[in-house]
Amino acid sequence: MPIGVIVNCISVLAGGVIGSALGQVLPNSLKEHLPTLFGMCSIAIGINSIIKAVSMTAVVLAILVGFTIGHLLHLEDWASRFFHRLVKTMHLGGDNIDMEFYITAVALFCCSGFGWYSTLTEGIAGDPNLLFAKSVLDFFTAMIFASTLGKAICAIPLPQCVILLCVFTAGRLLSGALTPEMFADLSACGGVLTMSAGFRVSKIKSVPLVDLMPALILVMPFSALWTMLMG
Repeated sequence: MPIGVIVNCISVLAGGVIGSALGQVLPNSLKEHLPTLFGMCSIAIGINSIIKAVSMTAVVLAILVGFTIGHLLHLEDWASRFFHRLVKTMHLGGDNIDMEFYITAVALFCCSGFGWYSTLTEGIAGDPNLLFAKSVLDFFTAMIFASTLGKAICAIPLPQCVILLCVFTAGRLLSGALTPEMFADLSACGGVLTMSAGFRVSKIKSVPLVDLMPALILVMPFSALWTMLMG
């Protein structure tokens, strides 16, 4: 039973609800600076994850190949159109939503390296504690995003649940093939994505985050292949 996945998704929903309510009373100056500070924290978290890599070459290759695939498939454009329609269908927002900022939130909640690492851990070992810890962080993260983006954040738990359940299932099916080195490289690859999200939120440099998603799928087989070649 993916208890950790369910708790994580509920925490994002709860944070979105509370954050959208707080956004109506918080001063605009605070709402302007909170995302920037969160972006800086994301950069720090990303760096902390990257330094844990075992096969940095495999991580770099996964990022370059994965981003190329994602960009050629226009994944970010598809995601923007999908979530714009989803938010309007659920009556959680309209055309005035900053979709670039919104897609950054989607990437952080649905496809962070720590999220996939924690979900795989629950799938393999049945231990939801990492996801419980992530749920606390995601609750406050959702509040920060919702204070600016409003109730639209409440639509994210739906695709988040689908994606994390797929990762959970993969963890159960592939438990015998996954190694600590592959987990470390997955965490590092996710760290690059998290750091990129921080640059984007802080308005330093904007990279299509959704186009990076294939890298999270490629990094573990690349890591295994690299370890085999070097061994």
